[in-house]
Amino acid sequence: MSKVNTALEDNILLRYAVIIAGMTIACIGINGFLRPAHLLSGGVPGASAAINYLTDINIGFLTFLINVPIFVLGFIYLEKDFCVTSLINMLLFSTLLGLTQDIGHFIPTKDILLQSIYGGILSGIGTGLVFRTKSSQGGTDIIAAILKFKKNIPMKDTTFGINIMIVSIGGILFGLDLALYTLIGMFISASAMNFVKDAMNYQKSVMVISKESDCIARDIMNILHRGVTFLDAEGAYTHDRKKLIYCIVSSNEIPKIKEIALKYDKKSFISVNDVSEVKGRGFKEKFL
Repeated sequence: MSKVNTALEDNILLRYAVIIAGMTIACIGINGFLRPAHLLSGGVPGASAAINYLTDINIGFLTFLINVPIFVLGFIYLEKDFCVTSLINMLLFSTLLGLTQDIGHFIPTKDILLQSIYGGILSGIGTGLVFRTKSSQGGTDIIAAILKFKKNIPMKDTTFGINIMIVSIGGILFGLDLALYTLIGMFISASAMNFVKDAMNYQKSVMVISKESDCIARDIMNILHRGVTFLDAEGAYTHDRKKLIYCIVSSNEIPKIKEIALKYDKKSFISVNDVSEVKGRGFKEKFL
């Protein structure tokens, strides 16, 4: 786990400073760019925006009302600590959405493509910062967590399904063109969110084939404090028996792995691959 993540978890003031900063950025994206163009964001804020267009009720208040029954279910099925933290974050987010509802008046952009792009970027960056602290803004995150707990449905699949419903409703209410621009914003938002959430914190699987596998494995365990597994391997052409090194490390540890391997064997074969999820000692499960 990166030093940044450790600092965010250990320092509650820093954690909530990042959460509030992330929520503020997301609110600017939603209220400053998406809402003025009648575009919808994902999750509960998107549903709130759709109702706001029709009723002119404050979007922050609508976000709070929609979240109430969701949190009732959350307290029934999920861990209380998770729900309490999410409830605090939801109240913060609803308040910030309400306070920034009219910020679009100060952003004179009227180009709907620019609004979908920059609204998506800002809402994605803001949400990514919140997720980086291992926190939730409530809403569809709670629904996704319940379905993952009860039905083992991946949270990203639930979020995707809910967003498709929101886009469909937006298409019916405001026309196909706005629905398609909403999809552009959602795609950009998801990309920005994933980039910020996982920045400098990707996990990689590494395989090393070398005649000095014992020395390389020892240094990986002693210097990087990562577990190493030996796999029996045999060269197809030479039929030489070898020990293949397999381990999971963070992306910022890859250069050190290469340095260790090449120090003992300049002809080491090193393979590095992306890993979507890791559970086990030394790694914390990703929030999403």
